[in-house]
Amino acid sequence: MDLYCKRCGEPYDYYHIQHEITATERRRYWDGEGCPSCYGKTVDKTPFRAHVAGALQDLFGDDVDGLAAEMEDAEQMMGSSFWE
Repeated sequence: MDLYCKRCGEPYDYYHIQHEITATERRRYWDGEGCPSCYGKTVDKTPFRAHVAGALQDLFGDDVDGLAAEMEDAEQMMGSSFWE
């Protein structure tokens, strides 16, 4: 299951976020400062999926399993509009 950056919308595997990036990168990711792909770079337009990721993270808090499952459901429900 994927988690999505709240800044650029880049998908990251759940396991990657939890276990394969540094603690500093993980903190930046969860704080909404950016993922390893966008941190320190200009993001011209925040994609819709990034807004969805931010809203769901606010709702689910520390429940990362629930967040990942809900993001997968959102992707299925919204279809192509999720990737715009």
